Amino acid sequence: MKETCSAQVPEWRELWYGSLGALPPREPSFNNTREDVVAQLGSLAFLHCPVRHLGERGVSWVRRRDWHIISSGVLMYTNDERFQVLHSEGSDDWILQIKYVQKRDNGTYECQVSTAGGTLSRLVSLWVAVPEAFILGAGEHHVDAGSTLSLVCIIDKSPVPPQYVFWYHNARMINYDAARGVTVRTETVRASADLDPADPGAKTQSTLSVRAAEPRHSGNYSCRAPNTEPAHILVYVSEGSDKMAATLSRNASAAPLPLGAVVILTAVAMATRVMKSLASP
Repeated sequence: MKETCSAQVPEWRELWYGSLGALPPREPSFNNTREDVVAQLGSLAFLHCPVRHLGERGVSWVRRRDWHIISSGVLMYTNDERFQVLHSEGSDDWILQIKYVQKRDNGTYECQVSTAGGTLSRLVSLWVAVPEAFILGAGEHHVDAGSTLSLVCIIDKSPVPPQYVFWYHNARMINYDAARGVTVRTETVRASADLDPADPGAKTQSTLSVRAAEPRHSGNYSCRAPNTEPAHILVYVSEGSDKMAATLSRNASAAPLPLGAVVILTAVAMATRVMKSLASP
């Protein structure tokens, strides 16, 4: 009985594999649902194209903006070295990787597979998020000498919190000037969906404080984060006649004052200086 079974097994296998070989090869297929990918400026972007039953066929990536063929299989047809196709042996996924994403990379990309029935395609839209920085307040900030100078910078529209936020006074970075009374506190805060339903994500807030500000602390202040346009604000630290002189100078540059007003303000400023010099020992 055992001999009969063992003799039948090879015949059964031959018939089974023979029937499989007679089947037509399976056509490639993938989910052609459009996909949206968000990548922050300067970061890595991965565009996926999973294909089943690819066989010996190849996958091509095309940029829809200008119909430029970026790749065919793992061969690249672009001089831009930031682009690369990632594919592991045995994997169905053909990934278009873009390094150091730039604003110009924003747009729609298409992966294609040619079949006997035509071309299969899948669209992937890349959205490049460009973080924005702004300092709370107007374009200039006035503070009295001896008081605390406080500035708040918000980094918005950043999918990933920045690794650092640096503050500059004119051209000098001052984050670590603790000996000069400078402190910087940076934290990530979550916006309330009730306040901004369109953007309930995280924001980075950096606060600069200068204790006992002096006139030498006047100037241009800016906050800067990676891959973010810096924000600027002009700071005036003044007292008495200096504050009046700053106001006079600012008004004169914006819209000339009447001659009489200029004479009066100048006289008041000079009188204030004389009184301060007489009062000092």
